[in-house]
Amino acid sequence: MATAYCASATREVVKTIAEKCHVLAKMLDASRVKLTSAQEIAQTSVFAQTPLLDELNHVFERLQSSAVDPQMVGGEPDKTLFDFVDAETVQSLQQEALEQAKEVEELLAAHQHAIARITAIYRFFRTFDETHGRDMDALIGEQRDVARIPSDDEAEAVEKLYDAAVSFFVDMEQCDRFLLQHFTTINDVYPHYEVIFAEAQLLFDELRSLRDFYRQFLASYQSVNAELLRRKQYESRVSQLIEDTTTKLAALAQHEDAMRNLFREEHARFLPSTLCPQIQNAPSTYVILRTDDKTTASEKAQ
Repeated sequence: MATAYCASATREVVKTIAEKCHVLAKMLDASRVKLTSAQEIAQTSVFAQTPLLDELNHVFERLQSSAVDPQMVGGEPDKTLFDFVDAETVQSLQQEALEQAKEVEELLAAHQHAIARITAIYRFFRTFDETHGRDMDALIGEQRDVARIPSDDEAEAVEKLYDAAVSFFVDMEQCDRFLLQHFTTINDVYPHYEVIFAEAQLLFDELRSLRDFYRQFLASYQSVNAELLRRKQYESRVSQLIEDTTTKLAALAQHEDAMRNLFREEHARFLPSTLCPQIQNAPSTYVILRTDDKTTASEKAQ
């Protein structure tokens, strides 16, 4: 092979190798940026939220250990606050959250594995320059006139470099199918991130709302006894007021009856019955009635 042609051909092959390295480096950087972005979003929207599941379980344990006064549930014994929880629905949501977290882990792992394999291939691509870079500059560098290779030793070195470059380029092409496979994995995985992150956010928002609700449920139940005592005191005050009022009304009625009798004794016989007949009426009587309104406070508010 003519030395000048060999040198020129070697320069072209080496240039192609360098271009493939450059393109792969850019694609690898872009894939790493995507992975980093996905990892950050996954951390905030999924992994940082998973303690909610343990918090819900802790709330449920407290509900299970909180016995309900049988008088509050028609005399039924052995009731706990947990009996009033839609546990099946909550546990289903918890399981769904665990599955989504696992799916995110698998997507990130597939993405990360693909990048690791691409990185390994890229490092292999770089080995040609690392191994032959000095020889390339000396033998076929841009400043070198490849038409003038002065010695047989250099001509032989150029031919060896050409053989090495061609062989390496063939190996690079063999790697292309693996690169295609790994980049396809990344391109398949990446669109799923946005969907699953949005779904996970909605799911964890619902779980957080349930956690807060059941925490408040427990706190509200702990306030029930105090509320029942307050209402009992109210009923007692009302009963006492009714008793006092009834006594006062009876006394007033007795006094009024006596006054009307006195009036009738003094004046009634002188008044025609058709003149102001109501003057003969007895005092009105008053009865305090208790009514149990079944309308709830929330219904009244509406």
